[in-house]
Amino acid sequence: MDSVPLSTMLNINSETGDIVSLQSFNYEELNTFQFKVQATDSGVPPLRSNVTVNVLILDENDNNPTILTPYSEHGSVNSESIPYSAEAGYFVAKIRAVDADSGYNALLLYHLSEPKGNNLFRIGTSSGEIRTKRRMSDNDLKTHPLVVLVSDNGEPSLSATVSIDVVVVESTADIQTQFRHVPTKEESFSDLNLYLLIAIVSVSVIFLLSLISLIAVKCHRTDGSFSRYSAPMITTHPDGSWSYSKSTQQYDMCFSSDTVKSDVVVFPGPFPPVDGELISINGGDTFTRTQTLPNKDKDKRNKPGFVAFA
Repeated sequence: MDSVPLSTMLNINSETGDIVSLQSFNYEELNTFQFKVQATDSGVPPLRSNVTVNVLILDENDNNPTILTPYSEHGSVNSESIPYSAEAGYFVAKIRAVDADSGYNALLLYHLSEPKGNNLFRIGTSSGEIRTKRRMSDNDLKTHPLVVLVSDNGEPSLSATVSIDVVVVESTADIQTQFRHVPTKEESFSDLNLYLLIAIVSVSVIFLLSLISLIAVKCHRTDGSFSRYSAPMITTHPDGSWSYSKSTQQYDMCFSSDTVKSDVVVFPGPFPPVDGELISINGGDTFTRTQTLPNKDKDKRNKPGFVAFA
């Protein structure tokens, strides 16, 4: 409505106030619109008044029913199969249709037409389901041409038709064969994708776990190597003292400035090993390290954290 000028749709008589449409309206495209009308008198000064006019478009039955897929109404013949052993009420097919009109005009009814004397099928007038009315007999035809008429409730009523050939087969296996092959192929393809996905995920998880385990073992060995092979360290201080440290243990030793040579024995507490560490320090800030103590000092090693000077 906004894109179409009102003057192309309506005309108002300036003297009588009659409003006349200049074109036809389609309910499916435009079902309501409004406009304003102003009335002015001839007095001095002129007086005026405004009014809003709402226009409602009524639906007209101008659309035929449309048959929905998988059936076609354009002269083609559709085919359905039923077994010879089908009982009364056996489902044959369902016809679906729509109408673009609204309200009562869009209400559809289904009617079935079949050869005279057949009287084998029936259709739901509102559902469009085709079912058998009785069991088959040897006198019945092998192919039953049916015509379904779909009509609306408009005035005048509009309709559409679809043709279906119902073929009688000996057993249900003949019916299921044409539907069984395609779904099985799709399921096999789906299962193959599932197995492939599971295999890829499993290999990825195993590889990731192996990589994490390898990194953890390597880091553990590296930490153990550092802790196992940490060497002792002796640090000199300006006041003539020495500090001896190994791993997390540290010992401070003080010497006089005139010390020429000293033997220092360091035992890590609380339980000293059988073989201690003998470190000899001279005035030139050099030292020698011996792992085994003389027998005369073994009685002194039994004290935790003992430091001996010679």
